[in-house]
Amino acid sequence: MGSGQYVICEWKAVQKEFPNFKSAFMSLETEIINMCNRDWSPRTCGYLNPASDQYGRTTILPPLFDDHNAAQMATFRQLFTAAGNQTLMTGTRAGNTIPEDFKIALMGFAFPNQQQHITEIKMQIGDRKFGRIDLEQMQVYDTPAIIFEEGYLINGEEAFDLYGYLEGPIPTAIGAYTGIWQRIVPIGAAYFKQYDRVGGAPGAVI
Repeated sequence: MGSGQYVICEWKAVQKEFPNFKSAFMSLETEIINMCNRDWSPRTCGYLNPASDQYGRTTILPPLFDDHNAAQMATFRQLFTAAGNQTLMTGTRAGNTIPEDFKIALMGFAFPNQQQHITEIKMQIGDRKFGRIDLEQMQVYDTPAIIFEEGYLINGEEAFDLYGYLEGPIPTAIGAYTGIWQRIVPIGAAYFKQYDRVGGAPGAVI
């Protein structure tokens, strides 16, 4: 998985601009379910409502990550107060790792911002470093997203780092805050070994 190819497109028209999206996602899911079956045997996949002897699947949850200030996220919306090259988000455990007993199938990122200030990103998963991707093409889209043609697996206790460049200037003294709000929303699914890891209150820490 993960050939390095990607498509920048309108999220609401992803099937039109990347007609193989559904089959690519299904292929990625098959690979990650095989990994879960192997690593979490004898558990089997119970999807959103797993039994006690099953593992589950849900959306990619914000508390699996830290924001650019190294604080565990409750939402993918962040306030940036400085322009330039910087960390955007990382895994939330020590060493920027994804929590134990979670696995992530990552198909891309959505950027649902009325004003898009993130112009370039670079990603690292474990020891795999990926090249820079310019996002300025997104300025012509209403609901921009970057979709990987094959997707990537992020294992539990594996490091994840997303870096980016924020275009300035940074607004000052707008209401009660100074800065730019931006959302960076991972597209894909998260798999969890035990229900109690995700059964708490929405937005609670993991």
